[in-house]
Amino acid sequence: MFELTAAPLQPEALRQRLARPDAGALVVFEGRVRNHHLGRPVTKLEYEAFDDLARLEGEAIAGETEELYPGTTVLCVHRTGSLAIGDIAVWIGVASPHRQAGFAACRHVIEEIKRRLPVWKKEHHPDGAAEWVNCTVEAAPADRGYYDRQVALPEIGAAGQVRLAAARVLVVGAGGLGCPAALYLAGAGIGRLTLVDDGRVELSNLHRQVLFTPAEVGAPKAAAAAARLRLHNPHIQVAARPVGLTAANARALVAGHDAVLDCTDNFAARFVVHDACRALDVPLVSAAVHRFEGTLEVFRRGGAGGCLHCQWPGRTAAELDRPDATAPGADGRCAGAAVFGPAVGVLGVMQAAETLKLLLGLDAAAAAQTRLVNLLDGSVVPIARPPRPGCPACAGLDELRTDRPARPDTPVLVEPAAVASLGPAARTVFLIEPGEAPAADAGALAVPAQDLARLRELADAGPLVLSCRHGIRSVALARLLRAEGAAAVYALGDGSVHG
Repeated sequence: MFELTAAPLQPEALRQRLARPDAGALVVFEGRVRNHHLGRPVTKLEYEAFDDLARLEGEAIAGETEELYPGTTVLCVHRTGSLAIGDIAVWIGVASPHRQAGFAACRHVIEEIKRRLPVWKKEHHPDGAAEWVNCTVEAAPADRGYYDRQVALPEIGAAGQVRLAAARVLVVGAGGLGCPAALYLAGAGIGRLTLVDDGRVELSNLHRQVLFTPAEVGAPKAAAAAARLRLHNPHIQVAARPVGLTAANARALVAGHDAVLDCTDNFAARFVVHDACRALDVPLVSAAVHRFEGTLEVFRRGGAGGCLHCQWPGRTAAELDRPDATAPGADGRCAGAAVFGPAVGVLGVMQAAETLKLLLGLDAAAAAQTRLVNLLDGSVVPIARPPRPGCPACAGLDELRTDRPARPDTPVLVEPAAVASLGPAARTVFLIEPGEAPAADAGALAVPAQDLARLRELADAGPLVLSCRHGIRSVALARLLRAEGAAAVYALGDGSVHG
């Protein structure tokens, strides 16, 4: 609820309006007229608002807050007219079952009222002078000094900071990857961040989705994340789009952005955002995580590296709604899947770093690589990601047909029970890192993951099944060998790689 009134506010009567038998907390904020502002003495204030617009915007803020913090009831009353020193100019009350949601909701209303409400105040001074002040402009402090430590880097400097301030970045997915990525992009001063996510905060998210607290459980992720980022950096614009990314809206969402981060958690969405970025020539920074490991990739049209279709041949727009049952992430969202919180945090921060490097024109080596990150042994292994000869997407996105027959390509992942069907010549290889002891089944051959020459030799001899501790390295190397022309290379796994 939101109201404008010229009458003096009666706090006790307002509190009574929020009385709820189920409310364990009532959080109240009273904004009072003080006798100074910006070093000058003040004798009184006059408030003026565009009444109809202010009421609509105030109601919107109250409604958004109640959705953002489920279970809360919001009442905000703003004075207009002439106010004396000590008078209450704005009264905000939030009733909630628990104090944490009440405090958070009250703060959110305060910040949004200052930022969005079309209200002006006239300050009267002892010398008789008076001046009008736009409260929404006043609410945005200068960013002087905010980026000093970043600007001090010679690779960034003042010119680089200007480039970041002018950049528009889209983050698709406000989950375990999107939260840390967006947090560091906001801190770096990206001029406009847009967050796309149609999900809601769940209790099981909180160990890894660092923008949320228990107070936001049940809230729309995009809106909750945007609100937190505005608090983190009030000098940037943050927009929330609480929608799912689909083939129908992907290009409209991507259009106008300088870079896109794929922080999604299902396989089909990766192709949708990849193809939209490729069609619009927008750089894409993508990551995925499974348990303790993750992959990081940068896709740029016309770059040295292969695209997503090079890694997973045969995918077209028409096939996105029926992904391979054996493809990583094809089983849908990662709700319920095991995940190491710091793994998504590290990969999300790496996505932010690669995005900033793209915008600043720094090293672009990642655009031709798949980086394998292992949080158990601390390793980062770059693997070349060459274009696949004959890839229709690399030749031109328009060549991807939606009416093509079923693709001949076999799935990369193979279930353990299906290995025997590959024939008696099939070999199983367990990929190891330096100093790692093999943990393969009897009969499996242990080969260092970096020994590509040996793996190519084995792939030439017959069907090859790669295995590793967590599934990330085996999938990446199988895709690499297939891109080089070895069609009978597989990864042993359960199809549960997630973002």
